[in-house]
Amino acid sequence: MIKFQDILTELLNAYEVEAIIKSNKEQNISDILDQIRALKKVTTLKNVTPPNYLQKDDVEYTRINIKFLSRTGKPEEDLEEFKREITTSGKDDELKVPGVIAFKFDTNTLKRL
Repeated sequence: MIKFQDILTELLNAYEVEAIIKSNKEQNISDILDQIRALKKVTTLKNVTPPNYLQKDDVEYTRINIKFLSRTGKPEEDLEEFKREITTSGKDDELKVPGVIAFKFDTNTLKRL
């Protein structure tokens, strides 16, 4: 059974931030987003890329909105953890999420929900 205190803690520690993904066009962006959605603490992820967003021939730029829970109340630490989990696996710096070339949070958009 869910406790009232658990619900309040979850509500008070919910955050939202936008990020930019630079990915290989050979990898389907839906697959990349699904793998990011599966990260611990991520609650929702939405592709908010405008139609006129700058693109190149060999790479794709995608802007996303992520909602997540911070158990510690320090969302900046969670963002660093997300970035680490997305970009490297710890095994010879292989890509954790295949197709992601670079990942950057727009910390100016970080806000508590």
